Amino acid sequence: MKEYDNDVWQKVSFEISKAKGITGDTSLLSVQQPLAELGLDSLKLVEIVYQLESFYQLDVDEERLSELEKVGDLIALFSTELSIPMGALGTTRDCENVDCQEN
Repeated sequence: MKEYDNDVWQKVSFEISKAKGITGDTSLLSVQQPLAELGLDSLKLVEIVYQLESFYQLDVDEERLSELEKVGDLIALFSTELSIPMGALGTTRDCENVDCQEN
């Protein structure tokens, strides 16, 4: 079973919700939900990644964006870029059956 860092999960969920114009509870987003099903085209995805890069002061390789298919992929990308061992900061989200790195 794989787990995600809760802080990254919450920030990614917030940015996805903000891009979709949703306010309030973002806990209904599933890590296994395809980004395309959320109505996120490539431009919206780039905007979300830019916001996350700015927040975390990172520079993600743009070629990696084409690999992002699910919400969990985006969370795993930033968890990996931050070098956060999955589940290291306490509360975590389950990402079973999602391609993310385990540390």
